[in-house]
Amino acid sequence: MSPRKLMVMAFALFIAIGWLGGALGPALPNLADQIGRDLAALGGLITATFVGTMAAQIVAGPLNDRLGQRPVILVGATLLGLGTLGILFSHSLTATLVIGFVYGFGFGAVDISINLLIAHRFARRSVPMLNLLHTFYGVGSVISPAVAGLTLALWDSALPAFGLGFVAILIPLPLVWQLDNVPLPAPPVSAGRANGFSYRVALLWALGFLLLLFVGLEAGMGAWTTAYVDRTTALGKEAGALITSGYWLALTIGRILGALYSARFTPQTVLWACLLGLVGGSALLAVGHGSAVLTVLAVLVLGLWSGPPYPTIVAITTATFPNGPGKATSVVVAMGSLGAATLPWLQGVLFDRVSTPAMTLLLLAETLAMVLVMMAVQARSPRRAVAPAD
Repeated sequence: MSPRKLMVMAFALFIAIGWLGGALGPALPNLADQIGRDLAALGGLITATFVGTMAAQIVAGPLNDRLGQRPVILVGATLLGLGTLGILFSHSLTATLVIGFVYGFGFGAVDISINLLIAHRFARRSVPMLNLLHTFYGVGSVISPAVAGLTLALWDSALPAFGLGFVAILIPLPLVWQLDNVPLPAPPVSAGRANGFSYRVALLWALGFLLLLFVGLEAGMGAWTTAYVDRTTALGKEAGALITSGYWLALTIGRILGALYSARFTPQTVLWACLLGLVGGSALLAVGHGSAVLTVLAVLVLGLWSGPPYPTIVAITTATFPNGPGKATSVVVAMGSLGAATLPWLQGVLFDRVSTPAMTLLLLAETLAMVLVMMAVQARSPRRAVAPAD
C-alpha cells in the first residue's frame, strides 16, 4: 500500500474512533434514561469500555509484532461496530456494561494497531506523524459533540450522533483489506539481555503511569464536561455539548501545534510545556467554579494542552524500546486505559455524590501528579531515545 493510501486509511479510522469517543459523553444522560439508572451508574460504562480497551491493548501489541496490523484492525473494527450498535439498543445496565467491554476491546485493538503502524512506517518522523494522526482523532471528537448538540436540540437525544459512529467505522474498511500485512521487527535472536526487550525496565512503567494519569484526565473531560457545565452554570446541556466539542477542538489544535513544534523541540520539552498548561487549566477550572466564562476558558485551556501528550509518549516508547515496540506500547497504552477506566469513574462519583468542586480538585491533583512522574521519566530517559524529527 502506498504511503498516501495508508495515511488516508489511518486518518479515516482515527476520525471514526474520535467520533465515537467524543459522542459518548453527551449521550450518557440519554443512555441513563434509557436503562432507568442515574449518571453515577452510567459512569460504569466508561469504566467497562476502558477495561475492554486495556484488555485489547495488552494482547494487541504482541499480536501486531507477530501477525501484522491488518487482522488485528479488522477484528477490532468489527467488535467496535457491534459494540456501538449494542450500546445504542441496550435497555439493561448489565448488558450495557458487557457490551461496553466489547466496544472497548475493539476500540483498543484499532487504536494501538494504527499507532504502531504509523510509528513503524514513518520511524524517522514518528513524533510529528503520530501527532498528525491524533489530530484526526480530534477532528472526529470535535464534530460529534457538535452533532450531539444539534440532535439534542431537535430530538432531546444525543444517541443519533453516537450511532453515526457506526457508519464512520465502516467507511475505511475496504482500505484495511488492501493493507500490506507486515509484522513489526522482532528482537535479534542472538541479542544479549542488554539488547533484548524486558518488562522489568523502570522507565517503561514510568511512561505507563504518566499515560495513565493523562488519559484518565482526557477521558474524564470528554465524559463529564457536558454534565458539569449543565450543573454548575446557567448554560444548559445543549451548550454543554458544544463546550465539550470546544474541548476536542482545542485538543485538535494542540495536536496540530504538536506536529509542527515536535520537529523543532525534543518530546520532553513538548511534554513539559503541556503539563504546565494542564496544571494551569485545572487550577482555573477549580477557581472558576460556577462561572460560565472561567469554566469555558478552563475547558479550552485543558483541551489545548491535552493535544500532544498521548502521541508524544507513544513515540518516546517505540523509540526507547526498538526491540519490542509492540510489547512496550501495549504496556504503556494499557496503563493509559487503566487510567481511563478508573479516574473518570471516580470523577463521576465525586460529581454526582459528593460535590462538583471535589471533582475539579481531583483533576488538579492528577495534573500535579503528572509533573512528579514526568520528573522520574526525565531522570531515567536515555539521551538518545528521541530527538526532534528531521
